[in-house]
Amino acid sequence: MTEWPGRDWPEFEPFPFAGARRAFTGKGAPERLIPVKYYRRPSDGGLVALTQIGERVEGAPGQAHGGAILTVFDEALGAAAWVAGHPVFTVRLTCEFRRSVPIPCELLATTEVYKTRRRLVWVRGEMFDRAGTCYARADAEFFKLDDATTKRLKGDRS
Repeated sequence: MTEWPGRDWPEFEPFPFAGARRAFTGKGAPERLIPVKYYRRPSDGGLVALTQIGERVEGAPGQAHGGAILTVFDEALGAAAWVAGHPVFTVRLTCEFRRSVPIPCELLATTEVYKTRRRLVWVRGEMFDRAGTCYARADAEFFKLDDATTKRLKGDRS
């Protein structure tokens, strides 16, 4: 069974620039279209993302649009790379949809950085409901940013 955030798990912000952006997902989303909260597992420090899928991202009647699920994965897998010390941008994101996601639905995305090489980082994840049903799996390849780009994203102009 997948470990869900407990009351003793503090919410965590994985992106150093989150407060300075207007995003359509995550904590900085002005309309909270796809709200995402991040937590670190006390057992191993791994990053998990908790999201509420609602009617604002409906695709087929009563079901979440696949793009909303991909958006959560893109953000959560990228966040895992940033937390592991790799500031990145997405190069490739693939997803295997195992079941359609009903609306409303609370989902947990698990993440794992499983490989790095030169300026590339690979991260994978899965998305579950509280009953343990796996709705999707994803794999992503990210490109590590250079120091100047990382500083610019963090708002450091020096």
